[in-house]
Amino acid sequence: MRTCRLLALAAVLAGVMTGTAFSADTVKVFRYNGSLKCGMGQAVPLDEMAKELTAVNITVLSSEKSVVSGLIIALCGAPTGMANVYEISKDDLPRIPADRQGVKRFRTWVYAAPSIEVAKYDGSLQCEMGSPVSLDEMEKELRAATIAVQAKAKKADGIQHLQMCGASTGTMNVYRINSSDWEKARGLGFVLYIEGISIARDRRPRNMATRP
Repeated sequence: MRTCRLLALAAVLAGVMTGTAFSADTVKVFRYNGSLKCGMGQAVPLDEMAKELTAVNITVLSSEKSVVSGLIIALCGAPTGMANVYEISKDDLPRIPADRQGVKRFRTWVYAAPSIEVAKYDGSLQCEMGSPVSLDEMEKELRAATIAVQAKAKKADGIQHLQMCGASTGTMNVYRINSSDWEKARGLGFVLYIEGISIARDRRPRNMATRP
C-alpha cells in the first residue's frame, strides 16, 4: 500500500514538473476586444476572436478576458482597455495573422515582459498647426525622473481622428523603458503604447466623430 502511494505521489510530482516545463514553452498574446470608449465599438467574444488563430492552425491552450492595466488614452473611439488574451505555443508565434499592412493582429502580453513602450502625443496638428515636440526634447522628461530610455520613435496612435485643421494628427512620441518604471512614466502623463494592435476596425463605424 505504501509503495502504491509513493508511486502515485511520484506520478503527481511528474505531472507538475511536466506542466511547468510545458508552460515555459507557451506565451500569451492578446488583442483589444473591440469595445471603445463613449459606447463605440462592439466587444468580440473570446471564442469568436480565437477563430482567427485556429484558422491558421494555432492551437489555443487557454483564453481569458483581462483589463490592460494602466492609463488608457482618454478619447472617444479609443480602446476601453478590455482585451482577449490567449495562451499559445511559442512555436506558433510566427503564424500570428496580420492585416493588409503586415501588422500582427495579436501581440505578446507585454505585462509579462521586462520592457514596455510608453507614449505621449507630440502636439502636431493637422494642416501643420501646432508645435510638434521632438523625441529628444520629450525624452528629457523621462530622464529627469531617472527613467532609462532603451529606444524611441514617432508612431501613429492607431485611432481614426476627425479630418479637420487643428485636430490631432495622431502622432505620438514612443519610448521603450523598463516595465518597473511604468508607474513613474504614468505620473508624467505617458500612456501605454501597444504597437500593431488592431482595434476591431471592421466593427467600427466608418464615419466616426469624437463625442464631447
